[in-house]
Amino acid sequence: MLCIASVAGAQKNLVTNGGFEDDDLYGWNNNGAMQTPYSFKSGKLSCAIVTTNTDNWVGIDQTIRIPKKVQNVEFSAWIKTTNVVKGKNDWDGAVFTVVFLDSDDKQIGEGINIARITGSTDWTFYDKQIKMQEKAYSFKILAAMGNASGTMLIDDVGAKAVDK
Repeated sequence: MLCIASVAGAQKNLVTNGGFEDDDLYGWNNNGAMQTPYSFKSGKLSCAIVTTNTDNWVGIDQTIRIPKKVQNVEFSAWIKTTNVVKGKNDWDGAVFTVVFLDSDDKQIGEGINIARITGSTDWTFYDKQIKMQEKAYSFKILAAMGNASGTMLIDDVGAKAVDK
């Protein structure tokens, strides 16, 4: 018996090393983060971002070129936090954000928050489907402790092109 299924949905993950299993956070620009084997959602490692004061942005980012004809991308990650205290602004905290860039690497519009977390949370899945910005050539995924103290763990980061 032959069974053919047509499924509209997500394709392959566009993020390099989204599970943080490759050495030295391969594929990510790193500003003070580290791999950890002590707490993870899947695999054997996750990314840990630990800060002791609310004066800095510490984290990782990755810029990904948008494949042709992609209109929507589903961004996702598992995040766990411990004692995250935000700085003086409402947008401070443990953040998972996407920024769209044009072909000259200039930001288009405002960044889009997928998660902004304070306090302590167990592993939680965050996801958001976002329509590509007009004239967007690439996007930057950012996970950071933005003017916040505490610990952010992130694992299984994804960006997948989706049909409508």
